[in-house]
Amino acid sequence: MSTERQVESRKFISDVIWVGVSQGLMSLTGFVVLPALTKSYPVEVYGLWSQMLVTVNLLRILTIKFDFSVIRFLAAEEDKDKRRRAFGTMLWPILAVICLVLILSILLRHSLAVLIFTDTQYASFIPLVFVWASIESLFLFSLSYLRARRKIKKLSTIKLASSITNMLVIVPMALAGYSFYWLVGGVIAVQALFVAIVMTMIVWDTGLPKFGFVGLKNYITYSVPLLPGDLLYWVVSASDRYMITHFLNISQTGIYSASYALASVIGLLSWPIGMVLFPSVSRLWEQEEFVKVKRYFEYSVKLFLTLAVPAVGGLYILSQPVLGILTTSDFIVEGPLVLLLAIGELSVGFLLINEYAIYLVKKTGWLPLINTIGAVTNIAINIALIPKIGILGAAISSVVAYFILSAILTIWGRRIIDYKLDFRFASKVVVATAIMAGCIWFIEVDNAIGIIAIIVIGVLIYGLSLFLLRAFSKQDRAIIKEAFSGLRIRPKPD
Repeated sequence: MSTERQVESRKFISDVIWVGVSQGLMSLTGFVVLPALTKSYPVEVYGLWSQMLVTVNLLRILTIKFDFSVIRFLAAEEDKDKRRRAFGTMLWPILAVICLVLILSILLRHSLAVLIFTDTQYASFIPLVFVWASIESLFLFSLSYLRARRKIKKLSTIKLASSITNMLVIVPMALAGYSFYWLVGGVIAVQALFVAIVMTMIVWDTGLPKFGFVGLKNYITYSVPLLPGDLLYWVVSASDRYMITHFLNISQTGIYSASYALASVIGLLSWPIGMVLFPSVSRLWEQEEFVKVKRYFEYSVKLFLTLAVPAVGGLYILSQPVLGILTTSDFIVEGPLVLLLAIGELSVGFLLINEYAIYLVKKTGWLPLINTIGAVTNIAINIALIPKIGILGAAISSVVAYFILSAILTIWGRRIIDYKLDFRFASKVVVATAIMAGCIWFIEVDNAIGIIAIIVIGVLIYGLSLFLLRAFSKQDRAIIKEAFSGLRIRPKPD
């Protein structure tokens, strides 16, 4: 393996590991927050919290998807003044849209309360939700600059610090019995603080953003076509919570959301890969290093498979004891529900990795059509199944819709990048997962120490199975060795 390729592989995988570790720690804060909320407030309040989170995720479109423009256009830009102008050009439309939306949220709060929560008694939460969403949008947009500049370690540290600080606000307030309204206000205050921190870092790097119109047309042309696709993707990923609330009740939304939070651990495994992949391939694509781009996609898919497939199996086996520890008996569901949600998240990982190929060739105008297919499928199955079989119907709709989307984008992504899927490796990962699941299936646990022990045993069995099956080639082992050896060297400052 050439020295250049060793350095390239080491940088990519070590960055993924860094982000993955920080993301893992962030998920642990989520598992601390979950019992604090579910055990301190009624089921309906956790349903309210879940609806607010889903709505905040939807309203991240307040960035006008300029966060992707920042990554796509500034990843290879070395001129500080051009970066300052570009960032400012994208920032002012976002601020204008946020101001307009906040005014509308106040004027239409009663109608929006019926739409989101099915009850006007929650109207006072509507402006709060929109303020929260506005702050989150600015946080997402500002972080995209760090991502574009490949300051992955700083970005990961900031996100981890934000999660920990939120946890330190939420948990004491929940346990002390504070009003849920004030608890949400505390979360907003924390996020506003971190927006200020990241914006200060950007100003320190480039100077104050300069508002203007130069280049705005190009950024709009690139980003705006992403908005319908983003809205439609939200329909696939989150509208089930809305439908459960309207067809059933907000308590069922809370129960479903607790299982969804557990299954989302699978989705978190693709996030570190995508966080490093997109800016890396954007830079290489601009430099016409197409062979390297192809290699990065192959690394990414193989790494995701290695992590996600055994996680699905382990999550299915441990779902009920984990929910029993983290929540109350009201939230316990059958294992198949969590399994379906986890499989859906597995499909999401393939979807997100391959979607970056569309961004590279600037064919974003096709994404709304693709996501329309998933959205229509999701809505149709939800309408048909939720009234009949409850929240299990929502899980089925997610699996089907995600599978369709991931299949379309994987086929298209492979054609664009011309990378290979290693089916032989994938089959060995599935076999190793089956061996692991078979070994831990009959072990009963009812406490946190037992769950940790099962996870450690499962990881060891899975790793040994991969070794015996010779899943990794000599080249793969060399890449892994180089990546981990790079972690022992003090990294250069971002």
